[in-house]
Amino acid sequence: MKLRSCHIDNFGKLSDLHLEFQDGVNLFHEPNAWGKSTLAAFLRVMFYGFDSKRESGLFDKERVVFRPWQGGTYGGELDFSYQGKEYRISRTFGKTEKTDVFHLYDLSTNLECHDFSSEIGSEIFGLDSASFKRSAFIAQNDCECCSTDAINAKLGNLVENTNDINNFETAQKKIHDRMNKLSPDRATGSMKKRTNMITLLTEELRGYDAAEASYKKITEKLTEKQEQRKELAGIRDQYAKALQVASEESRREGIKQAYAATKQEEQEKKEALDAFADVFPGQVPQDEEFAKQNQDVQMLGVLKTTLFNLGLTEEEENRLQELGDKFENQIPSEEKITEMEKEQERFAKLKEEKTQLETKMSYFEAMAMKREEPDYTVKNRLPMMICGIILLVIGAAGGVLSFLLPQVHKFFLPLLVVSVVAAVAGIVLLVVRKVQVSKEEEKVRALRVQHLEEERKLRGPVEEIQKTMEEASKEASRIEQETKHFLEQYQMVPGEKDARTCLYELRSQLQEYERLRSRAGKSDAARQEFERKQNSLLAFGKEAGMDFGEDLAAGISQLQMKATEYRIAQKAYAEARKKRELFEQEHNMKELAAVEKCPYSLDELNSMIRDVDERSEDIREAIEQYHHQLEDLQDQLDIRDEKEQQLSICRQEQEEEQHLYETLRLTGEFLQNAKEQFSARYLGPIENGFGKYYSLLTGDKEKDWMVDANIEVQMKEQGEMRETKWLSAGYQDLLGICMRLALVDAMYPKEKPFLVLDDPFVNLDEEKMAHGNELFGKISGEYQILYFTCHASRNIENTK
Repeated sequence: MKLRSCHIDNFGKLSDLHLEFQDGVNLFHEPNAWGKSTLAAFLRVMFYGFDSKRESGLFDKERVVFRPWQGGTYGGELDFSYQGKEYRISRTFGKTEKTDVFHLYDLSTNLECHDFSSEIGSEIFGLDSASFKRSAFIAQNDCECCSTDAINAKLGNLVENTNDINNFETAQKKIHDRMNKLSPDRATGSMKKRTNMITLLTEELRGYDAAEASYKKITEKLTEKQEQRKELAGIRDQYAKALQVASEESRREGIKQAYAATKQEEQEKKEALDAFADVFPGQVPQDEEFAKQNQDVQMLGVLKTTLFNLGLTEEEENRLQELGDKFENQIPSEEKITEMEKEQERFAKLKEEKTQLETKMSYFEAMAMKREEPDYTVKNRLPMMICGIILLVIGAAGGVLSFLLPQVHKFFLPLLVVSVVAAVAGIVLLVVRKVQVSKEEEKVRALRVQHLEEERKLRGPVEEIQKTMEEASKEASRIEQETKHFLEQYQMVPGEKDARTCLYELRSQLQEYERLRSRAGKSDAARQEFERKQNSLLAFGKEAGMDFGEDLAAGISQLQMKATEYRIAQKAYAEARKKRELFEQEHNMKELAAVEKCPYSLDELNSMIRDVDERSEDIREAIEQYHHQLEDLQDQLDIRDEKEQQLSICRQEQEEEQHLYETLRLTGEFLQNAKEQFSARYLGPIENGFGKYYSLLTGDKEKDWMVDANIEVQMKEQGEMRETKWLSAGYQDLLGICMRLALVDAMYPKEKPFLVLDDPFVNLDEEKMAHGNELFGKISGEYQILYFTCHASRNIENTK
């Protein structure tokens, strides 16, 4: 494939840069800080996009490193040819990979095509971005060649199925990491930690042998103490039986004394109850009856207060009698009085309305009196009529004279003209006078009609007001008569006072009458209830055998207290009797006379039992102490069991991880062997290519080097093959350049890719640099080379 041109909108420090590429060597000899490395990175990013992995150093992402310094569109275009077709890649970059935009155009049609995706670099070169930078992309001070999974897959022609070889390094790393975690030699390895744990547990378990021996010894002592306690328990039982015999005699004596006290108590309670026989000759009232009587006593007080508050004075009784006489025929209803008051309000409104109507009518009458009669005179315009008649007469006379004179007379024609003019003027004056007179007569008629209409309008309201006043007068008279008749029924004369005042007084008298009559009725009812309850209380006391006298409350209270005392005495006697009966049921009275003798007194027996109890207590404390010791030892033995179980688990886990560790070790070896066998398939072409380029750069024809299956070079020094890391930087770069070119030859036997060389000869001496010119002169016919340098001494020429 070949690059044709590129246009950079903005990329790092490069902005609006257009470049054309030719076949063979494309030399970019520019000073430091021109942007050569940035241009090389742009070419790679156009094919691969930005690497999304974080990189070490100041910047953590390529996207940030190459963000345009001057702003603007981040990206550009790249034209190239591949397999006979011309393409253009267009990329713009955002802040993240998701915001990047990729387009691919077919330059034969200038239409967007889909021959490749945004992963065009991987699809064309068969390598990922990292592998591309390790092969066809050679940067300054980064000429070292190391194989990657993608390079191995490409060399093995496994581009279509690269999962196994591509995952080799990942698998080896996982195996290595897992073995480090399990390592029996590393301090951080789980097997090493578990070995230490097994040793520690083994040592700890040896310390529990003494605890097991102590446990057996204390168990024997505990058994001995328990036997002693059983023996003392048998002795105490014998003493207890003897104590029981001695206590039985004492108990019988106590029972006899208790029985006598019970009978004495019963007798005393009976005598106290018999004392109430004279107090209640009949039935003793119950508490419910006393509660009812107490309520009645309280009600008497309430009724007495009610009588005091509701009772009428002599003045109020006289007033009630007076009002009763007044309303004996008919008591006016509140609604009727309210109705009459509303009628009076209406009567007052009618009077006020009548006054307003009178004022209004006076106003209309005054307006009629002020009104003047219009002038109905019509001007006859006599002078104009006289002038017209005179002119008409003159014209007639002149006409007659003109007809009398001969036509040849010199005055005939003037006289005739004057006569005609005079006659016409007279006629005109008469007609004009007639028109003017007609107009004035029409105007007078209109004034007369207008005057009559105005008079009609003035007379209409006056008549209506008069009619309204007559109706209001009739209604007011009716209301006045009806109110007078209503008040006269209750001995009130409206003429002496205002009717509304009379109605107010009537309402007040009616309310006073109702209030006094209500109080009188309530007072009578309260008196009757008072007498009824008083008689009921007196009858209750008489039935119970007590005369309450005037103080009913004190009598009821005294009677209730005696009834309570009676019930208490009655209950006490019943309880004493029941106690005696229960005592007789619980005790066999016949056996109280039986007597069994004991050889020891109660005090002696109690002293002997105390001695046995003290010895038993000492043994109990010893047993308890042994139990505590056994518990402590048992805790230790439980810990020992746990540690034994933990030790067993650790040993089992150690065996499992040992087996896993060996399995991982063998797996890693097998993978490495398989990879080396796989790499051996393409080792020959790489060795041939490396030898060819090594000879061109060094001029050394001897094979004092070796390429192994890992694509690493070893050089013969002092008769032994040695790693290249001990060589100088310039020699390491030389070997790296040779190996990379050999890899590219092996990976791309058909269509060759372009090579990007970012000043890779910076560490070569003049002789090697001269060979480098010769080298690139030979391969420039096969490869398109983009060579970047800042020094003229490291320039190469295009020999194509």
